[in-house]
Amino acid sequence: MTKTATISSLVRQAAKNEQLFLEVTQNVLSEEPHERIADFFDKLNIPRSVGSTANFEPIGSMTQTPDQIGTFEQEKAISDGLQKFLDRHERKIKWHAGHPSVEGTENVFFVFRCMIVATNARLQRIDFLLKSKDELNPREWGIAREMMNKTYLSFRRFLNLTAGPWVDAMTQTIPREQFTELLGEFHAFVDVAITQLEEGRGRIEDRRTELSVLPEGFPAVKPPIYFGGDLLARGPWKLFWSQVVDRAAHFREAA
Repeated sequence: MTKTATISSLVRQAAKNEQLFLEVTQNVLSEEPHERIADFFDKLNIPRSVGSTANFEPIGSMTQTPDQIGTFEQEKAISDGLQKFLDRHERKIKWHAGHPSVEGTENVFFVFRCMIVATNARLQRIDFLLKSKDELNPREWGIAREMMNKTYLSFRRFLNLTAGPWVDAMTQTIPREQFTELLGEFHAFVDVAITQLEEGRGRIEDRRTELSVLPEGFPAVKPPIYFGGDLLARGPWKLFWSQVVDRAAHFREAA
């Protein structure tokens, strides 16, 4: 009988390098029950001492299929675990912005690349989740909207920190030519991630128009486009998008 790996051992393995991050995370998503997936991301932590060795290679992705998607509550738990993972690593970027160094650059790249992978995985899971049912109750639509908002807002915070305080601190600490060499074409990966973000929003909005929400005791209605700062609305989206584009331009200028 094969012994089940502990979540702690999976977390330690995934944090060693980017290749293992992708391999272990893929295995967890493909083979583990939803409760363990949520627990894995909740505990996943990349130490500041670990850097990327694939800075200039294309960023990988995780393969997911509709049959791997759970209930709305199970997906919320996974999304909450992913959010804790991302929040934890936002704080690492903040630390690097306050302690800029050549040695810390690879950890920033590693963390940022993992953020892109996690963001794309979240968007795909939301897409699959919304396609799993044609009629949602208000709780289910609220979960989907919350997951989408958190995904996009987390990406913006990461980009703001990395392309803002961290880039500025680095250009003030080391010669511009040296920093340009360290960055290479990393800004191109950021541009691709932003395009994927916009495409994901389009898929979610297209699906929204096909769905119905069934409030208890009332006729079915279309899911509202705007509620509490929902990024599907035109105003919040326009503001969000202008900030993302501005930060991405700052990244390009640094290179």
